[in-house]
This record gives sequence, structure tokens and C-alpha cells, in this order.
Amino acid sequence: MLARALILFGLTFLVYSPMASSQEVAIPASTYALVNARVVTSPDNAFENATVVIHDGKISEVGPSVSIPMGAIQIDLTDHNVYPGLIDIASTLGLAGNPGNVERPGIQPSRRASQAFSGSTEDIEQLRKAGITTVGLAFVGGMMPGRVSVMNTGSGPLNSELLGNNISLQLALNGTSSGYPSTIMGAMAYIEQSWEDTRYDIRVHQAFQDNPATAPRPNFDPEHAALVAAVNNTMPVWFAAQSERELFRAAVMAERLGLSDYVFLGGQEGFLAVDFLRNQGRPVIVSLHLPDPDEITGRAFEYHVVPISGEDVVAEQADALVSERIKGNAARLVEAGITVALSSHGESDISPNEFLDLVSSAIEAGLPPREALRALTTTPAEILGLSGAIGTIEKGKMANLLVTNGRLFDDQTHILQVFVEGERFQYTSGDDEQDDEEQKGGTGR
Repeated sequence: MLARALILFGLTFLVYSPMASSQEVAIPASTYALVNARVVTSPDNAFENATVVIHDGKISEVGPSVSIPMGAIQIDLTDHNVYPGLIDIASTLGLAGNPGNVERPGIQPSRRASQAFSGSTEDIEQLRKAGITTVGLAFVGGMMPGRVSVMNTGSGPLNSELLGNNISLQLALNGTSSGYPSTIMGAMAYIEQSWEDTRYDIRVHQAFQDNPATAPRPNFDPEHAALVAAVNNTMPVWFAAQSERELFRAAVMAERLGLSDYVFLGGQEGFLAVDFLRNQGRPVIVSLHLPDPDEITGRAFEYHVVPISGEDVVAEQADALVSERIKGNAARLVEAGITVALSSHGESDISPNEFLDLVSSAIEAGLPPREALRALTTTPAEILGLSGAIGTIEKGKMANLLVTNGRLFDDQTHILQVFVEGERFQYTSGDDEQDDEEQKGGTGR
């Protein structure tokens, strides 16, 4: 009887049906076989009736004809879709309210975002529920606030989820909140002088190493030391630039600093500078924070006569037109051939569900769903320098993926399960009747 009970217990784990659960359930990494699914391996490729095998946190096999390892937990995903895990390339999650060095809060080039991160377990859980398996941690505010970090959204401690700590150096051409430099011109002068000083320090260090007897003693300035990689073009620079003017200034500064690898971060007014950005040939991390129509460059100079009586229809129509252009920002950039990644970066937090809603708004405004997926998977993986590990469903890559009951970004689609390095999480949609009928879990979207 004991042997029979053990056999039956084992079989329940060998063949698994994705039933709904009332709460998030994390299942430790093991060997899984996701069978009979439509597998979207990348924005440009999909397999029908395919299998994904996950072993020790990585994808070991994927395709329509795959051998299933003995002992694998099989999950029948008939009529389901499997997608690469989504990447929010620049999130301020858990970074607000941590100024770091209070004496120079805007100038801390050696600070890593992971050091300032204070996100909670609940914050990470909300990211997973939205299908976000990797998140870039980026600062908001500050002239040289620090370095971007990247982490997976598994249930482990921060150190075990980190994928990178020195992804890029963040810069912004605005002054600090207190003390010099407090103006845009001051910030530009300060950054350029920091680059020149760092170049000088590099030459002095090299001379001292080559001939310590006659060369001057090097200056061990920690701020300059933190800039060496960016100055040598071995670390990318992300310029925070939202408005049209900020985009122009960032490009000018990049040229003056001799940067070969830089990215625009924000770009909410990219639609006003399409030709310029296309000529720059650099990626734009587009924030889905939508500015108010009256905040857009040039609105204050529009000539408008308010009617003496009645509704101001002209103003409403003008606002509606500008609002549509704001929502269509990402679509316009992609249409022009500009490399785009989507992010939640901004002065205030965007909840993960709101983030996906904003992606849907961008699609409604003209961004093709395939390009939206690209902007949340392969492109951010490339910008982060992690395309060998994440961004697509390929053999040898991390098992970061999500399971849906429909096409991603469709209104009625729910995210049913999320895998983060092979760790499986299940959810319910909140619609018990639907869950019972379809025998599927999901997170409401």
C-alpha cells in the first residue's frame, strides 16, 4: 500500500494541469516540460504545438519536436501561449527617498542602484504578476546619480537575483538641488570638466606605473575613479532627457565628451525630434509616463482666443490632438527606424498593471504588438548587454518566461504563470467562474 501511494504521489507531479490557485504560489526550480503550447521564442518567431523544457533554471530544449526528460513535471498548455519574460529596462522601483550622500546627493557616480534599492517583497511580486521577470534599476533626478543595476524578479534575496551592477552610468544635464552646479549650463560645465580631469588622472596613473621614479604622484580622487570606465567608453552612458531640448543637449554633450555608446532615457517628446534622433542612431528608452498636453514644448506659445461664452471646443480639440501624439510617441519612433525600449522610468512610480495598460495604449496609438514585445524583450536585453542570457526563449538562456491564455496585450488575456530562472509562480485572475471553466490561473489584465 505504501509503494502504491508513493507511485500515485509521484504521478501527480509528473503530469500537471495548470489549475488556478487562490494566491501566488512559488514552486522551486526543477525540471519542467511545457507541452502543446504556442511558443513565441522572440518577436519574430513562434512555434505552434511546441514544447519548452526547463532544467536547473535554464531552457534546455525548445521546439515542436522535443524529447521530454524522464521525471520532468509536464504542464499541458493546450490553447496557451508562452512568451519571453518582459523586461522593464529602467524602473525607479524602491529607489525613491534614498539620496545616498546627503552632502552631494546629485553627484555620486560610484553609487550602484542596487545599493539604494529598498523595494519590498510585495513590490517584486507585483512585477512578476505583470509578467516582468527582469527589471533595470535606474535613478530619477540628480546630475550623476549613480550606476544602473539589473535584477531578476525571483523570490530570492537581492544578491541572488542581480544580473549586473555596473550596467551604465546615468547623467542628467540639470543642476543639483543645493550648491554648485545649480543650473543647466553649470551642470554641462561640471560634467565636461569631470571628464577632462578624469582623462588627466588616467594619464598620470599610467605615467606613474611606467616610471614611478620620475612621474608625479597620482591623484586618487574617488569621483574621477568612478568615471574611468565611462570616459574610456567601456561603460555606456544613459542621458536622462525627456523634452525636445533635453534630447538635443544630451546629444551635444555626448559629442563633446567623445562618447561612442550612449542611450537617451525618457524621450517623452521624441515625436518632436524624430529626424534628429534617427540621425543620431542611438537607442531611446521611452518612458511611458505621459506628460500633460499643456506641458509639451511649444504649447505655451500657441495662439488661442478663449470664447466669450460657451464651451471652449478649440482648446479641447487641441489638447486631444496633442494627447494622441503623446500616446503615439513610441509608435512614431519605431516607424522612423529608431531603436526603442519601453520603461516605467519617471518622477513617480507606475504600478506594473498600469505599466501594461500604458503599453496597450501605445499599441492602440499605432505601435505594432510585435514591436511592443520587441521593446520589452530583445531590445532591452541588448541595451543592458544581457542578450546572451535573457530576452528570448532559446536553449541555454535563463528560463524567464510567462504563460498566457491568449495573445499578449489583448484585453481579455491573463498571465497564468511566470517562470523566473525556472522558479514557477501561479496566479488567479480574480474571476472564479472563468477559472473553474477554463481550469487556468491568471493575473487580471
